[in-house]
This record gives sequence, structure tokens and C-alpha cells, in this order.
Amino acid sequence: MNLQLLDFDCSEDAEGVVCWDALAQPAPHYNSALLAEVAQVLAWCHRFDARGPGSLEDGANWDFDLQVTVQGGAHPGLPLPAKFEPTTGALHLPLGADQQAMALSLSISGSPGFGQAFRDQFGV
Repeated sequence: MNLQLLDFDCSEDAEGVVCWDALAQPAPHYNSALLAEVAQVLAWCHRFDARGPGSLEDGANWDFDLQVTVQGGAHPGLPLPAKFEPTTGALHLPLGADQQAMALSLSISGSPGFGQAFRDQFGV
């Protein structure tokens, strides 16, 4: 899969746990495409191991953290609740949120096996 809007930075610890971090602040007309790309990445993660996400220290293969905030307007920096639904592959935000200026942060961490599969899938 070729990622168009998510640009991941990668770090790895001594035990082989890999963490990818992506930050995005697109123009509002790109929000829908960005959110769809995030949903595709998270759907792939769930297909890799449907038992995740979870704590790697407790034996899970992968975990993630997604933060979305409104930028500008009356409430700059206001966090938005973002929920990924693995059964449908949909990412849910409050109604109309995709039309506002936003900042998005996505961090995905994984075991060495997950890490290699993620690299192969997304070319990162």
C-alpha cells in the first residue's frame, strides 16, 4: 500500500520493538483522505493480529495511539474523540469534524514480526 498523506518516522529499541510516528496537519479539504488512510493502516494492523491492539509488555503484537485536535477557531487544540471500529474498518469522529482544520498524531508500535510485516506492507 502506498501512503500518500501519512509520513512515518521509525524508531527501534534494543529488543526489536518498533515504533512508527506520523504527524499531519492537512488543509481541511484533505481531512477525509487522511482519515481514510489512517483507517486503512489500522484495518491492516487488525488483520495482521485481531487480538490487538494491546500492551506489548503483556504479549500483544501491536498497539496504537491516535490523537486528533481541532486547530484554529473558537477552541484551538481541542481534542476530538476518535474511535476506530475494527469490524467495519471505519474511523469515527464527531459529526463535521472532518471539515475543520485539525492536527493528527498516529503512533503504532509492534513486535519484531509485526514490524517486518508493517515495513513490507507500507514500504516504511
